[in-house]
Amino acid sequence: MRRGRDNMTMRFALAVLAAAAVIAAAVAMPSMGEEAQPMPPFQAHADMKTFMEHVLTPAAKIVWSVNAVVIDEKGEHDLSPKTEADWEEIVSGAATLAEATNALMIPERARDPQWIVCVQRLAEAANQAYVAAEAHDLKNGLGSQRPAGRHLRHLPPALWT
Repeated sequence: MRRGRDNMTMRFALAVLAAAAVIAAAVAMPSMGEEAQPMPPFQAHADMKTFMEHVLTPAAKIVWSVNAVVIDEKGEHDLSPKTEADWEEIVSGAATLAEATNALMIPERARDPQWIVCVQRLAEAANQAYVAAEAHDLKNGLGSQRPAGRHLRHLPPALWT
């Protein structure tokens, strides 16, 4: 009888040990709703007005002026790129504009669903401009992107702060 009781005790101990191992493994694994790694901490370092004035607007001006013609007292001046350096400036402006849209999506800035839609449209237009600039293509994506960028200007002023 003693031998039977020892055998049952051993089985019980193994069952408890196995259950503990399963529970420990389940606790160590993230649940389906959780991400395995924490998200990086995104933080805005400049207020929206400063960001727009010093990052977004200068980059947008480079991209949007590509197909411009200036007429003054000396005549017409075509602003389209003529040298490799001109193209590099446009590529830089388009890349900056495209990447700046990520900064516009920082949670403390993206407080409104309408804002997110407008920023996504700007991101698409900026990426098209970047691809076109890399290809030195004035007809498909450069200079025609101004309407997409204007989406941000039509948002309520409260979202700009």
